Amino acid sequence: MPSAWQSVERTFLIAVRESFIALLPFLFVNSFMALVLALVNLWHPVWLEGQVYVWLTLFIESLLSLFPLLAILSLSFHFAKYLNVSAVVVASISIGSLMALHINPSVPLESVEQFNEMFSDPRVLLLPIITAYLLKFTVSIERLKIVTSTSLSSYLKSHLNLVIPMLFCFFFVSCFVYGATYLLEMIFQPLFLALTDSSSVVQLFIRVLMTHTLWCFGVHGDIAYMMIVGADNGLQELIPNLTISQFMDLFVLFGGSGSTLSLVIAIFVFSKDHNSLNIAKLSLPFTLFNINEILIYGLPIIFNPKLILPFVLLPILNTSLAYLAISSGILDFTGGSFPWVTPALLNGYIASGNFTVVGFQFLLIIMGVFIYLPFVKQFNLLKANKAFEHDLVNKVKLQNDMERISERNYSRQQSAVLAANRNLEKTLKEVLNGELLLYYQPKIEVSTNKVVGFEALIRLKRESGEVVGPYFIQEFEQAGYAKLIDHFVINTLAMDLSRWQAEEFFPTVSINLNPNNILDSQTQALLIDKLGEVADKVEIEVLESAFMHDLEHVESSIANLRSYGFRFLLDDFGTGFSSISLLSRINIDGVKLDRSILENITHDKGKTLYRHTCMLCQSLGFSLVAEGVETVAEVEFIKQSGVDYVQGWLYAKALPRQEAKRYAILSSLLGVKASESH
Repeated sequence: MPSAWQSVERTFLIAVRESFIALLPFLFVNSFMALVLALVNLWHPVWLEGQVYVWLTLFIESLLSLFPLLAILSLSFHFAKYLNVSAVVVASISIGSLMALHINPSVPLESVEQFNEMFSDPRVLLLPIITAYLLKFTVSIERLKIVTSTSLSSYLKSHLNLVIPMLFCFFFVSCFVYGATYLLEMIFQPLFLALTDSSSVVQLFIRVLMTHTLWCFGVHGDIAYMMIVGADNGLQELIPNLTISQFMDLFVLFGGSGSTLSLVIAIFVFSKDHNSLNIAKLSLPFTLFNINEILIYGLPIIFNPKLILPFVLLPILNTSLAYLAISSGILDFTGGSFPWVTPALLNGYIASGNFTVVGFQFLLIIMGVFIYLPFVKQFNLLKANKAFEHDLVNKVKLQNDMERISERNYSRQQSAVLAANRNLEKTLKEVLNGELLLYYQPKIEVSTNKVVGFEALIRLKRESGEVVGPYFIQEFEQAGYAKLIDHFVINTLAMDLSRWQAEEFFPTVSINLNPNNILDSQTQALLIDKLGEVADKVEIEVLESAFMHDLEHVESSIANLRSYGFRFLLDDFGTGFSSISLLSRINIDGVKLDRSILENITHDKGKTLYRHTCMLCQSLGFSLVAEGVETVAEVEFIKQSGVDYVQGWLYAKALPRQEAKRYAILSSLLGVKASESH
């Protein structure tokens, strides 16, 4: 059982990891395009003046400037998800605080450059993390809640109660970060001034330490360092024929910052974590060319105490050993120039013209593998213990708090509502432009093979004349139009039964009604008014779900309609998790067995279940109707099981009123053979 601190740490790492994994596609595209430009610069410099190259360079720079904003949003979302706070509020406070830190009354934020400068602030990735934890603390304080009424919706109430915590967090985070920044500037400003006057060796070690420390907080260390000390800092010669930047490329940045080529090798050789291996595979082609943003943000290394230590210390160790070897005269250089994307070992040969430097680089890489090894194994232990992460993720997924679910999925829900409205509008037009019809599927008595009744089913006749099934029912029900459909069925059936009676034809017909409408007084009144005189010829099919919420109310409604002569059937019995105990508590006349349990008679257990279900229903006095009969073998089995009536395509599909009547008359004269499929 992890301690409270371990739980906080693991939650933190999971949130950070998922935040940057979500950004991997963006990072992959940026790294790929940067690599293309670097290779063009290396092997085909004549293209550098072309319009395509210039456009692509500007595009990549603009695209890369979006990364901090995307990182804020991703961190806000993932930390909010696991800390159970509002992602919208976390992102709003974070961006608001960032803007507050950069507002200068004399220089309004107007230009693109100013916004790029704002989002390149090293504090940009810290703000959503600090905000999320502080917001979680403040929303738990009861005194800060301004709404306690239970009459409001929980979603509205929870967001009204965020007003004071949001204002407090914005004020505190902005002031805290501003104060901390001011304090750090006071401490480090003298160091920066002293740095410019120090020797090239001191500048080298400071640069290695600072760039890698900045990377640990998600800031691009090399770019940030150059912004602080100036881009020309790396051009200083450390020794003859070797600048500071060349030294960094040769002995510190193979694989990119952190000497991460060694980390990639350590992961491939020793890691058993599937995610780490996938990220290593994805980043390998770029790591060979010293581009490692995918690895840094994907594992992630930033904000990760399990990998930060070797990420910082290995470059310092490499720097120390390489400088010692150079000072001892072991390594010398010819001044050969190479771009920073030149792979390790190859750049060593270009810079020195001999294999001594190459061999030394190789030894540093291998040494780095063994330095990263224990940290990779420790990282594996964290990843291998999936119990905590599994529980944490399940806890998030299984939250019953509808306010939080609505908040997390707000954008998606809004899109879904708009799409549903568009689909409903389209469906309404199709229905209004067409014609709703009632078709009748024959119900066959097993013992006589004669039609004893029908089930009324809705059909839509389109403008083209094509007749299709009721694909629109679910959309109508979700939009609240279920009552209109049921009223159409009742009115149409009343007219059809009247016509049949005038033709001396008196079938029994079953109708399907929406479960909610069984309780509706208006629908009950319409049933009695339109079909009350022929109620003995009408069966109402009720889904099991109608009984689940208010059994007494449903039973009362059924009893009222039964007093007029209506009969009731339990429809689709056997779907989902049917409750056998319900059969002993409800007052119905028959049960319709769903095709889903008939499909299972291909094996012995399925046959046994079907037979015992039939025996149970018969012993309780219910008539049995088997739905969805499609084969002769199914009919034979149903007969042996004691089923009274069957419906299915083996006999007939749903037919128009007059065709249904002709089919019934023929069946009374000749009977209907199961083998005569329609």
